[in-house]
Order: sequence, then C-alpha cells, then structure tokens
Amino acid sequence: MNNGKINVRTIIIIGVIVICIFSIVYGIYYQIESYKKKQFNELLEGQGTQEEIKTIEFDDLFDNSIDYQGYNVNVNKLDQYEELVYTSYEFEDTAHGINIKIPTINVNNEKIIKINQEIVSIFQEKANAILSNADQENQKQSIYNVEYTACLNENILSLVIKAGLKEGTNVQRVIIQTYTYNLSTNEEMTLDNVLDIEGNNKKQVQQNIKNRIQEEIDNQQNLSALGYNTYNRDVNDSMYLIENSNNYFLGPHGVIYIIYAYGNSSYSSERDIVVIK
Repeated sequence: MNNGKINVRTIIIIGVIVICIFSIVYGIYYQIESYKKKQFNELLEGQGTQEEIKTIEFDDLFDNSIDYQGYNVNVNKLDQYEELVYTSYEFEDTAHGINIKIPTINVNNEKIIKINQEIVSIFQEKANAILSNADQENQKQSIYNVEYTACLNENILSLVIKAGLKEGTNVQRVIIQTYTYNLSTNEEMTLDNVLDIEGNNKKQVQQNIKNRIQEEIDNQQNLSALGYNTYNRDVNDSMYLIENSNNYFLGPHGVIYIIYAYGNSSYSSERDIVVIK
C-alpha cells in the first residue's frame, strides 16, 4: 500500500514539474514572439535600422505575384487571360537544387518584349545550363533559386527578381535585377525620374545612400579585425551616385528600395539596400 501511495505521489509531483516546465517554456516563447512583433511594428513606424528593414521588409516582398494596390491600367496584353505580371515558367528539380519562378511582364510592347527576353536570358537559361552540365563535378552540388515580386503605383510598374546561385565550390551569389516602366509613356524609368515623381529631396537621398554604405563599411572593418573575409566597399565609388543607381524597386506605398547587389557582377551574396520612404 505504501508503495502505491509513493507511486501516486511521484506521478503527481512529476506532473506538476512538467506543467511548470511547460509554463516556463511557453512564457519564454510568448516573450520572444511579443518582442519580435514589437520590433516589426517599430520597423513599420520607421524606428528600425536600415539593416533590420533590409532583412525583414525587403526579403518578405518576394511572393511571386503583383501587388496592384487598387490601381488599374489599360494595356495591350500579350496574354489577355494572365495578370499584368505572371509566372510564365516554373521549374523545380530537388535532385539538382533548382527551384525557379520566371516572371513575364504581360504588355504587348516592343520594349517590354525585349525586357522579357532579357529576363529569360539572365535567369531561365542558367537553370538550363545547370541541367545540361549536371554530371560535371562542379555542378553536382548546385543550388539555384529564383523568385520575384512586382508592384503597380498608379501607372508605374516595377518588377524585382532575386536569384540565389551556388555552383560547386564557388562562393554563393545573390543576383538582383529590377525593371521599372511607365505604362502611360512606354518608357523605362531611371531612379532620378522616380525621385522627381515621388517628390524626394535628391540631396538628402544621396546622403542617405552615403550613410548606409559607410555604415556597412564600418561593420565590415570590425569583422575584418576579427579575421573574417569581407566584401570591400568604397563610399566614394561612382556606382553609389543617384545617376548610376538604377537597380531599384518602387514598392508598395511608394517606398523606394535602392539595391546594390554585388553578386550581379561577382561571386558574392553581399548586397546593400537603401530604403527611401
């Protein structure tokens, strides 16, 4: 009988301990999630750093669709049954590390057709090359992902495509390509054009770019001092001038993401994003 009472008491004690542990774990989880929610709300209110905005806001935009924001434009479409921007080619091959969604801008215009051809040339043909050379040693461990998002701000259509590429022993690349087009005038738009339309102070924007790049240079110098390999930037490089910064995305609510994707021209996953609200 005593053994039975001891067993029951032991079970009760163990049960209480389990409940306490669960309560503690849940409490910690709740605090963490609350903190994350608070942090995200602060970002939306403009209180976060550029680095936080880059990782949380920009990367979350890629949903392989277009955000019309309630706007509507009449254009001569290539395919009347498809969206203004749609996934025209989708391919996944887990055995070869490929998962891509290639967009098409659905406008029957000579300039847009050339843009669509460029998109295929840059992003789709790379997947074909990986598959064609799949048996070669440097392609056996390839990883290739492509995703995109598009946004319509009144008559301005903006598209951004992001690709992650890892081939064999090569350093991973992150390639980001953007296209911004005025559907009313049938012209591609430079960053300078968009800043004028959005009423931005160009002098202040240029200073924001300089501050962002200098911030990253300071961070990289600290990492270098600890022995890490880093991507070298030069804040005085002409690539950071507004007139040369035409890799940008005009996103929801007119937010401008100026993108410096160093993987576009070299083996690097480094990128700097300057957000103009």
